[in-house]
Amino acid sequence: MNTIENKKAKKWDYSKVIQQNCCYGWEDVSTYETNSQFLNFQKSGVFKENSKGKNFEVSLINHDFAEYARMGYAVRIIKRKTLNKGE
Repeated sequence: MNTIENKKAKKWDYSKVIQQNCCYGWEDVSTYETNSQFLNFQKSGVFKENSKGKNFEVSLINHDFAEYARMGYAVRIIKRKTLNKGE
């Protein structure tokens, strides 16, 4: 038995979306695939120091969110669950 053939297809796709409000309503500017708990483990390569003096790598979503926020528009992150259309 091949485990790939018996594996159940995912019914839902999960993602986090960065949106900007540019006077015409909220528009998607970036989308990141996540797991079913909306966790994404992509790292940005940028390190910051926490309050205890330890360095940690900033997630790609948070790094990009900060970059979009510097533009001066309202920015938010939403969680999106969409039906998988099948491939």
